Amino acid sequence: MSGMSISTQGVVSRVNDRHTFIHERVLALIARETVVRGSLNISKADFARSLDCSTRSLDRSVTRLRREGLVSTEPVYGASGAQLGNTYRATRKGKEVAERFLAAEDASAAASSQG
Repeated sequence: MSGMSISTQGVVSRVNDRHTFIHERVLALIARETVVRGSLNISKADFARSLDCSTRSLDRSVTRLRREGLVSTEPVYGASGAQLGNTYRATRKGKEVAERFLAAEDASAAASSQG
């Protein structure tokens, strides 16, 4: 899992004329990968690098999303027993919240292009 990166294309950085919070971008990315691939398998460092945030910010975001029941995580271990990364999955509720968030962004973008 080391050195892996993930495309953030489609993960918005602005919605409703404000910057998105890290937890919103984390949820959008995990939800997208859950729908497309079933889960997101990546190390915390690579995940944070992909989102251009610190690992501490990523930790806080994932903790919040888990607490709210929007994502689940499982550690991934190598043969030596060392943790290689995590498997992240959006719950059904998490996918629904991410869809509403993306719909709000789409509406915001459409309004901006008309005015």
